[in-house]
Amino acid sequence: MSRNYGIGSRDMFTAGRMLLKDRSLNGFKTQSDYIDRWRLFTVYAEAKGVKKMEQVTASFVIDYGRHLQKELEAGVYSSPSAPKNYVSTVNCVMRLATGGQWKAVRPGKDCGIERRKYIPKTSKALPEAKHQAVQHAIDDRLARIMDLQRTLGLRFKESCLFDAKAAVQQLDKVGYITIHSGTKGGRPRRLPCDNEMRKVMEAAAEIQSGRSMIPKEMTYLKFRQECYQQAKANDMSFHPERHAFAQKRYRELVKAPCPLEAGWEHRGRIGKLAEYLSISETEAKRIDEEARLKISMELGHSRVEISNAYLG
Repeated sequence: MSRNYGIGSRDMFTAGRMLLKDRSLNGFKTQSDYIDRWRLFTVYAEAKGVKKMEQVTASFVIDYGRHLQKELEAGVYSSPSAPKNYVSTVNCVMRLATGGQWKAVRPGKDCGIERRKYIPKTSKALPEAKHQAVQHAIDDRLARIMDLQRTLGLRFKESCLFDAKAAVQQLDKVGYITIHSGTKGGRPRRLPCDNEMRKVMEAAAEIQSGRSMIPKEMTYLKFRQECYQQAKANDMSFHPERHAFAQKRYRELVKAPCPLEAGWEHRGRIGKLAEYLSISETEAKRIDEEARLKISMELGHSRVEISNAYLG
């Protein structure tokens, strides 16, 4: 019997991709997201010696979910929605592969993935010293990509697909840039830029060889794999750069450190901020809320509550 339930490929990733392409999904973007998540699972699975769908068990997926939860706590993801989506994608593919016989793994109850209102107790931002140290250990292209994430607040995929040359031209023409490639849900966002951002984009443009930061002869998936290998070799991940961006923006907008940076409890943050700025709590609450809304929008989120994961 051919493996992967006779789907038509002996490669687990390809078999899952075939199922997802046959399934009716809400548009190409959704299908692409599912395929991307499935690929991450197969990379994890093959590293554990699981190379065909018949070997995928509920207990194995639960272990995968717990692995994602550890990454969440390490700051790899901004909220539990990402790891939950990854587990849900595995459920989707396995349900299709088994003709509906797969018993779904519950991200929360089975894997312990936190609720959406997860608020970290410590900062997940990549320290400046660590950022600088890694810059000397990785190749120049990835170094520029990390600068884009840290300075513009881009997600990893957004930074890879970023057209720095076009962005500099747009900034010269209209005074801001538009982030549109690789965004969550395909939603573009406008980002104001200062001189530091311009310098980072200009440095990225100098090394850009195609229409994005990905070498023109490579696919995104292949490039991402190489980037993640470099990150693993240097004991770091990419999302903490966005945390650093968010915390820097809070300091700029509020003229005070965010709760995570200052070591303030989330519930008592308004009182602490009022004391720090020597203003009333009413005024401190207004300033805090306005900053969080702006930062949330600059990060490409539609909910201001997501700022809790970055700022505390």
